Amino acid sequence: MKSLRMRDLTLAELSEYLKTNQTIIIPYALCEQHGHHLPLDVDIRNAEFCAEKLAAELGCLWAPPLNYTFSGGMLPGTINVKPNTFSNLVGEIIESLTLQGFRNFIILPGHGGSESLIHLKESLRILKWLNPALRETLIMLVQIWDFSPTWTELFTQRDYHAAEAETSLLLHWCPEVVRPNIVMDEPVVAERLRDDPDSYQLRESFTDFKQEIVQTSQKPDVKVGVMGYPERASAATGKKIEEEFLSNAVPALREAIAAAEAARRSGKRIVHEDKQKLKIRSI
Repeated sequence: MKSLRMRDLTLAELSEYLKTNQTIIIPYALCEQHGHHLPLDVDIRNAEFCAEKLAAELGCLWAPPLNYTFSGGMLPGTINVKPNTFSNLVGEIIESLTLQGFRNFIILPGHGGSESLIHLKESLRILKWLNPALRETLIMLVQIWDFSPTWTELFTQRDYHAAEAETSLLLHWCPEVVRPNIVMDEPVVAERLRDDPDSYQLRESFTDFKQEIVQTSQKPDVKVGVMGYPERASAATGKKIEEEFLSNAVPALREAIAAAEAARRSGKRIVHEDKQKLKIRSI
């Protein structure tokens, strides 16, 4: 097989693949602002580059990227899709591929929005709950940063969106798209965004009652939305993040796939106890 990109295959080639391999990577991302120095499609590039390299290491296919999800940012260039719409679409893609014979799904986000990730994970749990046909499927939500100590360390250094990590990755993968003109918000705003990347949100309500649904928008003082220190970026850091991701994620995913295959044969499952009581009281 000449390509591991699913979209490059013919019907015959895909059918032949499924005889020996039922694993596929589903990358997703979106267009959103990444300051003045990075293009709108940073997250899409994150997802595509990592999916291609991960597929090569695992010897599995990667599906056409899903390039729409939820950001929450409201600056020009950001295309938001509601989390429930996005999660339902991912679920339907998995159901469709399951009918074809796929069993192991590696969902690879190029975008780290907490709302979309939380919603997606719970939505997929309920999807498997309600669709018995998915009992034999392994669904892994694989965040790039989880497998890169360098990237997670940058989080602790208050480096998040469109900053050192993401700029470094693009300097490594495609330096021609990185512009030299780094622009930041006003110092007090930039510092606030480093302290709390969700502080771009303005949340308002009529009352103090916890039962009220708040109105959320973007704070008007956020003009750029870069969260961290993009001036510290380097191609070397991007290369290191990529190498860490592959060296850590590949053996972990191989182990997970092997464990799922063994469990399908034996019928055994790990049972998880839900120790959180009266969850309804926390809503």
